[in-house]
Amino acid sequence: MSLNRSFTYIAFYDLDHTILRGNSATCLVEESRQRGVMNQKQYRHAVYLSIIYKLNLGNPAKMINRMLSWLKGLPEESIKKLCREVFHDSLVNTIRPEILATLEEHRIQNGAVVLLSSASSPICEPVSKHLGLDDVICTHLSSDNGILNGITDGKLVYGMEKKHRLLSYCKAHGYDPNDAFYYGDSYTDHHVMKAVGNPVAVSPDRRLLKIATRQNWPILLQDR
Repeated sequence: MSLNRSFTYIAFYDLDHTILRGNSATCLVEESRQRGVMNQKQYRHAVYLSIIYKLNLGNPAKMINRMLSWLKGLPEESIKKLCREVFHDSLVNTIRPEILATLEEHRIQNGAVVLLSSASSPICEPVSKHLGLDDVICTHLSSDNGILNGITDGKLVYGMEKKHRLLSYCKAHGYDPNDAFYYGDSYTDHHVMKAVGNPVAVSPDRRLLKIATRQNWPILLQDR
């Protein structure tokens, strides 16, 4: 995708714990277990990886990739449908009103609003459509003939890769990163937040809160 008109600047947004109060993957895994899409062994494995991730043990990017393994062999369209239903049934109610206010502010000032998240496209696309965002940069899932492979198609949009994607996107569309905003919640977002002129910490985790305080970045919400 690309921007469909000229804007003054770009405001980029993370998804989990930023636009949403919680984590979309956690909600999706739980719903998949309840529907029988994910078996008990896969569910226990996903919970284990989630705990390890939260405790900051091991390589986060590798753990996120391992979390995708349960999708192997599933029809891509069925997962897209599941994600649309999970979003409209559950996740839509976790959108932060404060984020909606910032989206409106940027639109009034002719700013483009773009989702930049490590979350996968099946969940990012319904979020973007609901919010009327101008573009989406996210992780894509690998598939063959409509069947998911349980791995990413290209790099996971996470950590330094977010920074690379943002800078490449700004360059390709002719926008200055120094004019850009990035709304993020996690320490792993600090690379991309340092790449823009207007970083905003949204309900930051402990390590990002320290950086935001030290750098005098604006902090939108502190509800962790």
